[in-house]
Amino acid sequence: LMNNSSKNVGIPLKLIHQAEKHQISVKLKDGKLLVGELMNSEDNWNLCLRKVIIKEKENKNCKSMLYFVRGNQITFIIIPEILKYSPLFYEIRLKMTKNIPSGLGIVGRSGAANSILKSTQWK
Repeated sequence: LMNNSSKNVGIPLKLIHQAEKHQISVKLKDGKLLVGELMNSEDNWNLCLRKVIIKEKENKNCKSMLYFVRGNQITFIIIPEILKYSPLFYEIRLKMTKNIPSGLGIVGRSGAANSILKSTQWK
């Protein structure tokens, strides 16, 4: 899981670290869709997936026990909805209501944190 040395990483990366041990979907630049359990993630977005189903463009499905994804090959990642209740969002909401700029790559009520909070309908 996420270690304390990654304090200066952005919100999306922190969310990926929190998605470890959960089932995720990863869309690659070559069109493949990978569905599997995220075993490990690195700060450069390299991912290690376990029990992977590989869905290709031609509706071919393959299975693999382990699959390593290089970060620069990722188009997007779908994470479990349960992570919208992550303590990470609570901390961001507190900082945003106090209007204190943080080291998370946001200033005030703009940026990636605000987009993520709106998409999760955090109340």
